[in-house]
Amino acid sequence: MNWNLFNAFILVAIIPIVALCLYKIIQYKKDRMSQYIYWYILLSNFVIIQVILIDSGITKMYPLLLLFYMPFQFLCPTLFTAFAYTYIERAEVFKKYRVYFLIPFFLFFGLYTFFKLNVLMGYSFLPARSVAKFNAVWDENSALAFALIAAIWNYRTIKKYENSIGSLPYQIVQRKTQWLKKMYFYMVFLCLLWLGVIIGIKVIDGWSGHGPYYPLWGLFIVFYYGLFFLGKKHLNEIRHKKELQKTTFKSINDNFQISALQHIFNETELLSIHESRYDVTEILGYFATSLFDKKNETEVIWDITKNCIAKLGLEDCVLYLWNENQEVLQQKAAYGSKNFGNKKVLSPIEIQLGKGIVGTVGKNKKWELVHDVEKDSRYLLDDKKRRSELAVPLVYENRLLGVLDSESSKKDFFTERHLLLFQLIAKLTATKLAQINTISSFRLTDDNIYYKELLNWFETEKPYLNPSLSLVLVSEYLNISAGYLSQIVNTLGGMNFSEFINLYRVNESKKMLTGLSFSNYTIVSIGLEAGFNSKSVFYTAFKKRTGLTPSEYRQQQLMLS
Repeated sequence: MNWNLFNAFILVAIIPIVALCLYKIIQYKKDRMSQYIYWYILLSNFVIIQVILIDSGITKMYPLLLLFYMPFQFLCPTLFTAFAYTYIERAEVFKKYRVYFLIPFFLFFGLYTFFKLNVLMGYSFLPARSVAKFNAVWDENSALAFALIAAIWNYRTIKKYENSIGSLPYQIVQRKTQWLKKMYFYMVFLCLLWLGVIIGIKVIDGWSGHGPYYPLWGLFIVFYYGLFFLGKKHLNEIRHKKELQKTTFKSINDNFQISALQHIFNETELLSIHESRYDVTEILGYFATSLFDKKNETEVIWDITKNCIAKLGLEDCVLYLWNENQEVLQQKAAYGSKNFGNKKVLSPIEIQLGKGIVGTVGKNKKWELVHDVEKDSRYLLDDKKRRSELAVPLVYENRLLGVLDSESSKKDFFTERHLLLFQLIAKLTATKLAQINTISSFRLTDDNIYYKELLNWFETEKPYLNPSLSLVLVSEYLNISAGYLSQIVNTLGGMNFSEFINLYRVNESKKMLTGLSFSNYTIVSIGLEAGFNSKSVFYTAFKKRTGLTPSEYRQQQLMLS
């Protein structure tokens, strides 16, 4: 045996992490995500154990141990990939490509089997030197190359997911993936060190055997411990989150403003909006309802830019649309200094894909937040120079529709909140623009969440008793546009807004006319108590609904009682 302090130390350091992973694998045998990460850590350490057994000479004493050797180094990147994709809720992407990730493992599994048979048959097919050379060169180099490719592939996938709205608003995505990106950085760094050791053995005299690998294995083991405990922490957070999801979904269903966005955003996005530390639901609800009655592209884009200025407190807002025929982004709507009035843009410009910040956003379909445009050579001067810029793509089913852009005269003006809102508004706008170009549309139905909230408000709090109640005041209470509220009442209530309020006031006055507590009230006083602001309006509305004047109705009810 060639046992020494180094391989003894490595083996002792590995035993606890192996035991912990085995425990977690048994504990969470039905949790696929946990299985992926703990099997990855376990098999990665098995790779080191296999080398330690060879280096210490144990396999020479017990050759049958070689029968249990597996090319785990080719399975480990696949398991980590499976974990990463499952963690960011992209398991379907991994399923699509998993066969390519498994090919190296099965290829080398076949070669390992062949070599084992070769050993058992006394090296009848290949001499021992050839097998050793293959294991020392091709096996290791291929494993390193595969690990690097897989790590870089997965890191780019996470960045792509993070830079788009993905399934979650940006700041939720960033919190979710930040630790995973760090793990990928460390993994790539360790792989590069591994490459350095391989090169060093070839070019540096005195570097031979497994000696140069001991520090590298030590760093890998530290990485595995870090991944184990960080992964455990985040997996526990996910489990806890899932336990609370039922309650969260109930909260979402109870929040009429979030529920009203269900035809735009999926369940995961709604959960994230609900969890956001920013109060975005009211703003999104307003944008969604404001867009409802817009029938063409021009109305949509001008409504969006106007509301961005009004609701987000911006200096300017410009919406570019992608002209596929001319292959340029064209300024089509603007509020601020670019607004020429009558839905016209002052000196509209066109930007090619890849040119400037807006063109880069259009080309890459990824947002850009530039805190200081003076430090960004891509910045294109339009009407006047500003200091910071935020641009977010309008994408529908991976197809570019345009870019939503805003600039500010202040450096570092745009915050994470602006970015989150711009991403959500961009998706809202893209969905609406796509809807306009199809035969499908969102129709008002009796289960409309705003209509339900309106009825509940009127029945429980009786706001119609206020004679000053107006369409604008009610729309502000519901945080929807006045036009959308008018459509709701007209379509679902079958009457205009004035008639809708007067219906409640008439019903209230009917109760008062026959109630003992109002027996000493005059007819006009009852009308005013019910929310009418004049005798003539009260009498007209009452007779229209009942066919009787208030006096005739009171007399009739007294006779019937």
